[in-house]
Amino acid sequence: MSTWQRAWEGVLGLLALLGLALVLITTVSDRLLDILAHAGQLGLIVMGFGLSLRTGTPNLAVGAVAAASAAFVASTAGAGVPLPLAMLLALVLAGLLGAAMSAFTMLLTAPAWAVTLGAAVVCEAVAVALLGDGTIPLETAALYPGPLGFAVFAVVSIAGGLLWNRQEVRKELGAGWPGAVLGLAGSSMLAAAGGIALLLRLGAAPPGDQGLYSTVFALAAVLLGGTSPYGERAGVTGTVLGVLILAVAQGLLAYLGAPLWVFLLVMGLVVLIGLGASRLLDALRTT
Repeated sequence: MSTWQRAWEGVLGLLALLGLALVLITTVSDRLLDILAHAGQLGLIVMGFGLSLRTGTPNLAVGAVAAASAAFVASTAGAGVPLPLAMLLALVLAGLLGAAMSAFTMLLTAPAWAVTLGAAVVCEAVAVALLGDGTIPLETAALYPGPLGFAVFAVVSIAGGLLWNRQEVRKELGAGWPGAVLGLAGSSMLAAAGGIALLLRLGAAPPGDQGLYSTVFALAAVLLGGTSPYGERAGVTGTVLGVLILAVAQGLLAYLGAPLWVFLLVMGLVVLIGLGASRLLDALRTT
């Protein structure tokens, strides 16, 4: 990892600390716990998208996979299937979907973003078919670990970042069939885990149309964290800090009663800022 990448992560760390301090000063302490719990659930989806970028196979279906997985678990558990078994089945199905996308990408030499965009539409259709116009409630809120979920996400993400910074790991897993399978199957399973975490936290499957928003959130957090959109460069703590910054921004906007368009505007601006930061880091690395 370059010196400039470390410097950027230092800036993000400072912004995250300032955001957390602002939450503590302006809101109640429970709000911070809610933000951390939300960040832990979204972090799994973001980590999956970051993995797909690092392997050069951007998975635009992560949000839709998360939504479809939550809908699948809610519907099967509601039909009498034990919840642990329903969760395991959802993870296996997400992995199989990712493997199918990787095979399609490699055998047809198709761009991963196009393949996964098509898969995202299919997953959105599945979620809508399972949920209809409503949601499926489950008594699961007490099962979600809350802020502990964020701690688990942070540890796994940082460990993965350290591992990926090893040149031999990138050489073995960062390209070809291994990269495609790891990037698309791995990211899909992480996204499914994020959708299941959301189900456990809310006690109900979210509407199917939340997939696009989750994907944009993942894109914004990963780019803000310093991961290259071309998979050539990535940091260690950037993904965790990007998720934390965006979760804090979301929490504060919700506390202030901001309308939906403000949330969307913030996400779009962060994507552009992340792209600009990535280009700057690339330019500084070559000087």
